[in-house]
Amino acid sequence: MPTPPADWYPDPQQPARLRYWDGAQWTGYLVDPDKPGVVRYEQPPWAPSARGINVPLSIAVTSAF
Repeated sequence: MPTPPADWYPDPQQPARLRYWDGAQWTGYLVDPDKPGVVRYEQPPWAPSARGINVPLSIAVTSAF
């Protein structure tokens, strides 16, 4: 079954706003009906959160050498 092409579609969570479908999955890019020319990013509620070890990259890279 083919997936819909990449485009703006009603948000599955709040159909009054638009969310961008990239052709494979929903993204965090949204357009609210009260600001139709403004694209904003919001972490999708179903996306895994970026939790884990909070170590600055410079320390992680330095310790790898």
